[in-house]
Amino acid sequence: MASSSYYGSLFLLFSSLFLGFSSTIVLGGNFNTLFDNLFGEERVDIKDDGNSMTLTLDEYCGSGIVSKNEYLYGRFDMKVKLVPGNSAGTVTAYYVCHLLSR
Repeated sequence: MASSSYYGSLFLLFSSLFLGFSSTIVLGGNFNTLFDNLFGEERVDIKDDGNSMTLTLDEYCGSGIVSKNEYLYGRFDMKVKLVPGNSAGTVTAYYVCHLLSR
């Protein structure tokens, strides 16, 4: 039978892990703190207290952002708004690149 100190140690270990993970989730950043404008600053619109961002493109220029941190993996979602009417032939692209040194 396992001793109570063994269960106490397991409880402390799992409590520490849980608090570590939950503080990481709660203290997550946003576009205001984790990204810089790369180009087209006037076409970057950060909304909802930094939780969402709109990058626009016109006939002169686009816009871009760069992360202040490096990440092993991640996810992002994107919505694309096309011109009204016949938008056949519209080419939309986004680029994700990894810079080895800054």
